[in-house]
Amino acid sequence: MASAITGRADHSGGRQRFESDVAQYLGVKHVRAVDSGRVALHLALHGLGLSAGDHVVLPRYCFYSLVHVLEGLSLKPIWAPIDPTTLAIDAQRLPEVIEGAKAVILIHPFGQIGPVRALRAVCDKANIPLIEDASQATGGALGDQMVGALGAVGVFSLVSGKNLQTFGGGLLSTDDTDLVRRVDRLLDTAGQLPAPAVRAALRSGALRWFLTTPLGYAGVMHPLSLGLQTIAPQKLEAMFHEERLAYDADRTLHRLSDAQGALGCLELKQLDRRNQMRRNHALRLLDGLQGVNGLILPSFDLAADNTFNAVAIRVNDGPRMQHALRRRGVDTRSDYMSWYGTTRDFTEDVIYLPNHPGMSLGDVDQVARSVREVLR
Repeated sequence: MASAITGRADHSGGRQRFESDVAQYLGVKHVRAVDSGRVALHLALHGLGLSAGDHVVLPRYCFYSLVHVLEGLSLKPIWAPIDPTTLAIDAQRLPEVIEGAKAVILIHPFGQIGPVRALRAVCDKANIPLIEDASQATGGALGDQMVGALGAVGVFSLVSGKNLQTFGGGLLSTDDTDLVRRVDRLLDTAGQLPAPAVRAALRSGALRWFLTTPLGYAGVMHPLSLGLQTIAPQKLEAMFHEERLAYDADRTLHRLSDAQGALGCLELKQLDRRNQMRRNHALRLLDGLQGVNGLILPSFDLAADNTFNAVAIRVNDGPRMQHALRRRGVDTRSDYMSWYGTTRDFTEDVIYLPNHPGMSLGDVDQVARSVREVLR
């Protein structure tokens, strides 16, 4: 980790090794590592042959960056209905909106695997490719297939806080050789990020990474969160705020740096272990919240290997709930997904309960007790 941050070590070939390792891990033929998840989506849409004016289906409960990439490429979104039990695209209602579309983008919400097989059946019948945004579910699986290998192409974000992180970056995964040829032609003139930008990203990411370790969480992040929750909750939210920038389709494309690729190789080796910790924490927390009035828990496929990048709960008056939990020392996050179009499929607020490898089982139990106290 330290050598990757300082840049003193020779990381030549780091990106190629990372691409090869991820391809083997996912069980796909091709992986391309670039400087952001948004660029990965741009490349996926380009590789599928989409052009300005084409229609793409997105979930109407969606992360804004996907919408911005479509806007930047002059593609037209079609808003798909959401299953309120899973918060993913409703496969049964997808046929209502799929006509005329050139692609469908699925988000695996908060690391819970979406209804891929049902969606894939609808897409295959219409001869439309399914794109997986696997950013929240890296390392998840459905049967013997990994997330990111379940559709025509997968895209991932590797920013801090994701299950797999290189402190900035993105991945494209696919078995489609023709798609990759088109992507590679677009990447022919791409270079790596300038060294100062890489060093800045690594240093900033390393600090965020430290705060999720047991030492960083117990010694710094948890006390800091409690203090800010009490005296300056707006500053706490600002620490995790991401500016909603437009996407410039004419931007210079960059591949992932070799230093970040080398870091990615190290992080990939820890991915299954960390996901298992998240899974254990989430299942224990959800078990402790069963039967609480006024609380709607997420629904997910128990047979899938869900990664629980976040534990998202639905409540009425989310801000009041967050304030009450913060007074009890529980750090929650506001919803980073947004509604698009004219219809909402559920009316409750979504808030995220803490779940990351730096927590202990005692921390998890304390979160469950606090939620029960607030809603009793």
